[in-house]
Amino acid sequence: MAISKVQNAVFIYETDASVTASFVSTPTEGNLMIALGRGSTDGSTRASISGWTNAVYTMTISTANTMGIWYKVAGASEPKDVTLDWTSSTTTYLAIEEWTGLMATPLDKVANVDNTGLVTSKSSGTTDTTTVADELCLAGFGLGTIVSEETWSNSFTLECVYNHKFFLGSRIVSSTGTYETTLSWTTSVLAGGLIATFKGATVSTWVPKVIMVM
Repeated sequence: MAISKVQNAVFIYETDASVTASFVSTPTEGNLMIALGRGSTDGSTRASISGWTNAVYTMTISTANTMGIWYKVAGASEPKDVTLDWTSSTTTYLAIEEWTGLMATPLDKVANVDNTGLVTSKSSGTTDTTTVADELCLAGFGLGTIVSEETWSNSFTLECVYNHKFFLGSRIVSSTGTYETTLSWTTSVLAGGLIATFKGATVSTWVPKVIMVM
């Protein structure tokens, strides 16, 4: 089964200790659900989505302003609501998507690049060599100030952007390798980037042996 997107990004921006984004349709059992979340006043190591797994974090502005990717394989009667919980109230950016064609244990490689000062571009970090040929690569960027004229490198395409400070991008690949994307813009700002890859479901190449009986 080829990797494909089932539901486009659903986004919410809110200041609360518990922030919920909701899929338009009920996720299909076995599909991959992903979430990109960013907190503006609290470290993301203190954030969680119940029943989901964190893949990677990055520091976007400071140790108190970070971003993470979470994921979950949808179960039977999977709820539409996805709630990112914090230990205290914070300004939160949250985007969710649903994809099909991924393995039951999908996470493969991750990388990140923390904020290191004012820049006009940021790398997601470069992954180690991926495990299987077909994979979904998801990258996120968090910026400290509104920017414009953003561009993505290495064939990544934009999935979601909010206020030109919160970005989710994707690329489906068909060969093993190391993967990275760089987001570029025009005004020097603080920024952090991250990337996670998810393994595509393998297709059996077994061919039945035909025995002729005379």
